[in-house]
Amino acid sequence: MSEGDRTLVERMLAGDQSAFDAFFVAYAPRVAAFVSRRSSLDRAGVEDMVQASLIKAIRNLESFRGEASLFTWLCTICRHELASLHRKMQRQPIHESADGDTAARDTLLELRVPSDNEPQNELELEAHRAAVAKALNSLPERYARVLEWKYGDGFSVEEIAAMLGLTPIAAQSLLARARKEFKGVWLREHA
Repeated sequence: MSEGDRTLVERMLAGDQSAFDAFFVAYAPRVAAFVSRRSSLDRAGVEDMVQASLIKAIRNLESFRGEASLFTWLCTICRHELASLHRKMQRQPIHESADGDTAARDTLLELRVPSDNEPQNELELEAHRAAVAKALNSLPERYARVLEWKYGDGFSVEEIAAMLGLTPIAAQSLLARARKEFKGVWLREHA
């Protein structure tokens, strides 16, 4: 764990409001990016998932052992929250009302797709994102995490090494193994 993580956690455990504010400012956008890459939730769903994950982390802050970075710990919590949401959604039957709101329906019928956003392109992009998320979710957590950090968050190999407590060479090796595993999953799914 970095000294900054350790200090932030200690301040939060002591009830320092500015530490909670700093925690939210530093980690909410990163957790939102993590959720967006891992799911097909809409913006409100992403915000709800971020809020649920951060609240759960704060409630369980005393269990943070510091064996990994604070962000890694948050991603683990978020991954569990996403899995719980997915299981919950699978158990619920889909219901559609036959008595839909007439005003809302009429408003939706009036909407036009901007000419530069072709529906087919949007559908293909969403399908591609879902396929990438599915492939990432099938990888071991450590592989998925380093790929997300490198290609989703744009962290350098040196930054990833520091977050994992590895040498840059070991982090580069881990990234190489993760890329190879991702490629294998991708080819099996899309061959």
